[in-house]
Amino acid sequence: MNKQKSRLGDSWLLLLIAAQPLLDTLAYFTQNKNGTVSGYIRLALLLVLPLLVLVRAERKKPYFLGFAVIGTFCLLHVLNGFRVGYRNMAYDLRYMLSVVQTPILAISFIWYLRQAKTREQAWRGVLTAAAIMAVSVLAAYVTGTGNVTYGEGLGYSGWVIDDNRCANSILLVTLATFAMGWAVKTERKWLSLAVPCVIVTLFLTNGTKACYFSIFAIFGAYAVYLAAEKLLLKRKLKKLLLILLVLLMIFSVVIYPWTPRCRVNQELAKKNTQGEIEATLLEKGIDITDMSFEERYNDPVVREVFEYYYWQYLGALPDLIDRFGMDRVLRLYRMTTDVGRLIDTRVMERSYARLIWQVETDGLTRLVGFEAAQVGTDGKYDMENDWPALFFYYGYVGFGLYVGFVLCFLLRIVRRLRKDFKGSITAENFTLALVLALQLGLAQFSGALVRRPNVSIYFALILALIWYQTREEEAA
Repeated sequence: MNKQKSRLGDSWLLLLIAAQPLLDTLAYFTQNKNGTVSGYIRLALLLVLPLLVLVRAERKKPYFLGFAVIGTFCLLHVLNGFRVGYRNMAYDLRYMLSVVQTPILAISFIWYLRQAKTREQAWRGVLTAAAIMAVSVLAAYVTGTGNVTYGEGLGYSGWVIDDNRCANSILLVTLATFAMGWAVKTERKWLSLAVPCVIVTLFLTNGTKACYFSIFAIFGAYAVYLAAEKLLLKRKLKKLLLILLVLLMIFSVVIYPWTPRCRVNQELAKKNTQGEIEATLLEKGIDITDMSFEERYNDPVVREVFEYYYWQYLGALPDLIDRFGMDRVLRLYRMTTDVGRLIDTRVMERSYARLIWQVETDGLTRLVGFEAAQVGTDGKYDMENDWPALFFYYGYVGFGLYVGFVLCFLLRIVRRLRKDFKGSITAENFTLALVLALQLGLAQFSGALVRRPNVSIYFALILALIWYQTREEEAA
């Protein structure tokens, strides 16, 4: 029994991280209107891990202060919600718990990873999770129980809930980057060549922009790293791996017309009826090509045509016009004729939030943000891009705290590179820096990094690992 406890103590973090894809699979098969079993397990982790830090840490003050800052802001946000009137407090609290998971777990992991053997667990846990995720996609496809990404023939995700499509893309990119870091480092040649082949297969069949373009970001970055190892550190060049990475990038370009990503773009292009507004007005003898916004806005005939088409294009979120009126919408969009922008649901959601901010939000609310359920008269619309969501939902103070927290880790990376550039060129350091850059970018262009617990746990772990990779004593 004591031996089993010792083994569990030596492997608990590995098991925790490796189990994350299994929790996603569990969520897929247990989803219901009340949530999932996986969601409750992750909520329990969010409560237990920091609590144990406060109980067991010898120097409690730094951790207590970190948690106290987060808790104080959350309290201010909730109190302001009561002040202005809550629409859906339960939804706002659930959403807020998802957002604070990253900083809370990052602070907690910094304590848990203080020993080298625990940091090794973390690395092995992520690599195990990557292997499990790859196998699960294959198993879902073979058994015919998986989910498509956008529709039949428009990408394949596996055991992924519809709402987690964007989160799943970031998970794939995160785990694939760690897998490539291991492939670059391992001496087992056949595995180092097999890993990028598996990655490109998963990414091309997934169908999302995040996965397709990450092929070039990940493979291109590691190709540069391999060259840098040779030129700066005089290490043996892994020619076969480098050649394979280049060939796979070329292959991804050549095969693009037959990929799900291309078919998704073709479907979107069919909806983009560019030129309808201009053509309708030309039939009336009006050319708006050189007309300014004010000229368009003040011409009643032009206004009538724009209003008709805006109702058609913005139909995915009709609450936008119903709640704020056509005048404000026309001004916000500057009466653009760019149909691609007008039918973009993400742009609609950001526009909705921006109008709430401009029209209905007072000074105090702008400091701590408005509740997430405000976006849409029934509260069902959520901005998919993380950084605008953080800004509008948590205001100047919340957004500043979150960005400042992430900047602390970025500045540590810069400081380490300035002090010991060559010594910092390792596969581990490069992997952490690359995956962090990809995650921060995908938070904007894909979304779900900081608001989905199944993704943000990796984000928190990466920040904690970076904390130790950039310590002063290691840089010396």
